[in-house]
Order: sequence, then C-alpha cells, then structure tokens
Amino acid sequence: MGKASYVNTKINYDINDVQKEQRREKQYQIEHHPGRLALKQWEKHWKSGWFENLTKEKQKEYKLITNKLALEKKKFELVKVRHEWKRNWYNNLDKEKQREYKKRVEEIKTEYNL
Repeated sequence: MGKASYVNTKINYDINDVQKEQRREKQYQIEHHPGRLALKQWEKHWKSGWFENLTKEKQKEYKLITNKLALEKKKFELVKVRHEWKRNWYNNLDKEKQREYKKRVEEIKTEYNL
C-alpha cells in the first residue's frame, strides 16, 4: 500500500483564489495611486463648478429648460435633465475651458508618471 499524503483541509489550495487576490491587490494599487487620486480630485473640482464653466449660451439654455419644467411641475423630468447635463459637463464646456481642463490633466499625468 502506498503512503497517503496529508492535505490540510483548512487551507484552500485553489490557484484561482491566489490569482484573484493578486488581481485585487494590483487593482487597489492602481486605484489608490497618488496620481489617480490627484486626477479624481481635479475632475471633482471641475464637476463641482460645472454650471459656472458652461458658456453663457449653454447656461441660458439650461435655465430655460429647467425653468419650463419647474413651472410645469415636472419634477421627474427636471431631475432627469439635471443629471443629463451634469453627466455631459465636459461636452458643454467652451473650447477654452476644455483646453484648460485637458492641460491640467496632462500636467498631473506627467507629474505622477501615469
């Protein structure tokens, strides 16, 4: 008879778990890289002032749409429009503001070697 090898059942030997853990650690390092955090802060800063950064025409357009919906008491549509405009904040910037935003993003990327 052959000798039975001992397997500790308390240890999970599944290689997939080891790989998952390695991927999780790598993802954590990527997400918590100081450069990524700096980029997130920069974008958050710009998104917080999304309305002020719009062109005057876009500001008027937004006010007209939202005021009309508010007068008609269409709260659901008003919230929907507001979210849509916030989601498209970059596309509604004028070209100068877009350049300013991109320039700072590039500066952060070179500063942190991203």
